[in-house]
Formats: sequence, structure tokens, C-alpha cells
Amino acid sequence: MSAPEVAEVDMKIPVSVPESSGTLLSRLGKWWTRKVDVPAKEAAPMAAPVALSPREIRRMREQLRRCFDARLTDVAANEAAREWRDRYTAADADLRQAMLAVLAEVAAETGSSDGARSGASQLTQALSHARIRFFKRLNGLAAGGGLRFLLQLRADMLRARKQIPALRPLDEDLEGLFSNWFDVGLLELRRISWDSPASLLEKLIVYEAVHEIASWADLRNRLDSDRRCYAFFHPRLPDEPLIFVEVAFVPDMAGNVQTLLDEAAPLEDLKKVRWAIFYSISNTQTGLRGVSFGNFLLKRVIEEIQNEFPKLKQFATLSPIPGFADWLRKQSASQLDDVFAVRSLVRHRQVRGKEAAGQDWLAWLQSEEGDAEQAAARQAVGIALAAHYLVKVRDGTLPVDPVARFHLGNGAQMERLNWQADASKKGRAQSCGMMVNYLYELDALDDNLAQLGEGSPRIGRAIAKLL
Repeated sequence: MSAPEVAEVDMKIPVSVPESSGTLLSRLGKWWTRKVDVPAKEAAPMAAPVALSPREIRRMREQLRRCFDARLTDVAANEAAREWRDRYTAADADLRQAMLAVLAEVAAETGSSDGARSGASQLTQALSHARIRFFKRLNGLAAGGGLRFLLQLRADMLRARKQIPALRPLDEDLEGLFSNWFDVGLLELRRISWDSPASLLEKLIVYEAVHEIASWADLRNRLDSDRRCYAFFHPRLPDEPLIFVEVAFVPDMAGNVQTLLDEAAPLEDLKKVRWAIFYSISNTQTGLRGVSFGNFLLKRVIEEIQNEFPKLKQFATLSPIPGFADWLRKQSASQLDDVFAVRSLVRHRQVRGKEAAGQDWLAWLQSEEGDAEQAAARQAVGIALAAHYLVKVRDGTLPVDPVARFHLGNGAQMERLNWQADASKKGRAQSCGMMVNYLYELDALDDNLAQLGEGSPRIGRAIAKLL
């Protein structure tokens, strides 16, 4: 289905994790109990930031120290934070990285001297931590959109972490704050329609991460009467969708995205449709990576659809397999020989030769060479390999594929694989054009999730036959 499900936000799957583990107290408590000192290899001085002179670095260090050390109500510290923010906002990429390097060094030096009150509660001490005060100070600035600035700051920090490893504690603290500031209970679910403001519709075109919106006509088709689009919004960012999902109402479980997005197709009769298909989920904010609300979005949208169409009971996705091609490409001939030893694949072992490596198989699956018999062989091999990858290739008890982790972690069932389901260049490159239907049976979600926690994801009969 989507990039949010894929890599942009790095969704956290709620498998075998008690609900209470995500409480405000427990999450903030981790900040206080976590070791403050940065490991030596991460706290080592950065390479001299060429965008700042030594004099500027000294001045900025003093400026940031005021921001870290003073109370939140300190006027001079707030003015220093405003000055730092304004310079950062106006800076180019090189200057921003230099400023982040100075910020990381100052944060490491002040991290253990946060002035927490003796005898204060764990929550109070966590919220009083110097790094937390710094972010709260930036967020509280009266003008300039503090929360929007922090989202951009974290996006830059994520990009710079390899060059500046000492940013890690700051990144973790900011992620923790965002997990609370963007708690699903604080978000508003809104439907986006063709009548929504043009500025909002433009953002859908920009942010769509799964199936590119080619034109305004394409967008209008996705927002027509037999389609729905819902997004989560934060009250401090009322014009900025955080994550959105696109839904199509169809008579049968959809097997390819070309049909769903066909602008010439007639409108579906909403009195006769039997399925709601989630065909795209897109996260919009890189700065919210690691903050999980995609699973809540789907379940809230299902509730909205059921309220509008009480007789509609069948929900499924049409989702990509973003990791398949990369996995296959990396397999050696001997590794694939073990894969092809399974019952469903053994008859295909000699199609490309026993010594063919994954790169050879991938090139063959993505080609259009040969006659109808060759095309049928490619389909059979591709579907069987994809089933093996989705179900058998795991990271612990969870599938290694990020979209599979997301939907199975929501309690969905892996129902069906579809050949030539996404004929776009992107679809062919990442999964040889294959897509998956994940079935959302509301009464089975909890049982499916428990089964996943035991290392046995729930799969449909069509996929079971391939294993």
C-alpha cells in the first residue's frame, strides 16, 4: 500500500506489547532513566564545520547554553532560542549541518546537568531535562510556527545522523515528545474532497508516495463520489495532513491498481458495492518517523465508512511489496537453490538453471521475453517467490517486508497475491509488478495479531498453497 508503511515513518508494530507500555509516564520516564552521557565514539568532536568560523561557533555555543540551562520563562533564553531558530531557518544545507554539529556538542555537555528538583516525580524530572526544555522552548515561541519548525529540525537531524552521530540523544528525545504531542487522541480525522481548499489538494499531489498523481484530472478521479480520502490533522497544523489514505469502493476485491485509477471507468453504484479497498497510504512528515498512527488511521476510517455505508462489511488493501526485488537481487545461487527446494517451487528450479543467482531471476521476472508459455512460467515463479519472501523471510517473528509488517501488525490477513497488479515503472522495479491484498476482517483482528506474535502470520488459502 504505501510509503508510510514502507520507509518514511518506520511504523512500530504493536505485537506482544502491553497497551500500558505506551503511556505518557512510561515513555517520558525512559528519558530520565536512560544514560545521559553519549558514548565516546559518538561524542567525539565533529569535523570543523566550514560554514561557521571559530568565533561564530563560540558565540553559538554560548547562545545554546542559555537555551539549555535557563528556565522556560527566562526572557533572555527565549530570545536566544528565537535568534538561533531564525538563523537556522534562513540557512542553507551546509550551514544547517554546521549548526546541528554545534547543537549536538552543547547538548552532550549539558545533558547531565539539567537541574532537576530533588524528590520530583519521574515525569516531572523527565520534562525538566535540559534537552527537553530546549525543544519545549522552541515549540513555545509565540511567532514562527514552533511545532512546524521542530518537524523540519528533526527531518534535518535524521538526514545528518550519519555525519553527526552525537545527534542521536536529541533525536530520541524529540521523537519521544512527538509521540505525545501527536498522540492519536489529539488528532482530527477529516475527509478530503474535491471541494477542499486548493492549497490542501496541491499537498496531496506533492505528498502522494505510493501511486503518483499525474494530473488534476487524476486527483479529481481519486476524490470522486465512489472514492474517499481521509487524513489526520493536528490542531496546531490545521492545513497540513500528517498521513492520508485513499479508498475505492468496488464490487470485488481489487486485483490491480490500473483498474482502480482508470479515469475513464464509470462510477460505481454505491448501492451495489461490496468492498472498500485501501490502495494508498502516504505519510507526509519525515520529522514524524517512528511516531505510529497509521494503524489508528485505518481503523478510524473503517468506522467512518461503516457509519456512511452500514451494509458494507468487507475491507481489504491493494498493497505493494517494496522489499521483494532487493531481497531477490541479493540472493546467491546456492541460497535460491534452498528456496526452490520447497514443494511449490521445485518444479521451477530449472527454468533459469540451477546456478542462476537472484539478479538473473529478477531480470527474467521483469522481462517480457518469450511466448505465452514463458509468460505463464514467469507468473508462476514470481508469485511463488513473493509468497516465500512475504511469509518465510523474517526479522524475528515478523516479516522482513515493511508493508507486510504494518498490515499484519494491524491484525490483517495476507489474503492474495496479484500478478501484473502495478504496471508502473516503480511497481515493476520494486516487486516485478506484483501487489498483495491484506484482508481486514474486523472480528478476527485481535486473534490474527496474537497469532502473529507467536511467529505464525495469518494467511489465506491462495497463499498457503504456494508455500
